Amino acid sequence: MDRQVIRDTAGRMFRSDDLLGDERETSAAFLRANPTLGNPHMVRCNWCHEMTVLFRDEDKGVFERTRRGWRCTTCNEHAASQEVRF
Repeated sequence: MDRQVIRDTAGRMFRSDDLLGDERETSAAFLRANPTLGNPHMVRCNWCHEMTVLFRDEDKGVFERTRRGWRCTTCNEHAASQEVRF
């Protein structure tokens, strides 16, 4: 199990999609076993509507990490984020 699996599960939880079997519990157990990861965040730019799931220490795609969250590099706007808790 890795960060991408956790990102996929968090994205489905955020969109209220159906999860497979014990997918949520498996992801929660992985995060408890690796507390340095923290919970993933759904990050969204309100201007261009780009959206992805990131961990606190990640820059990915069009989002760049700042001291106060993320910034969308496409439109140079602050991106809103919401923590996804398992």
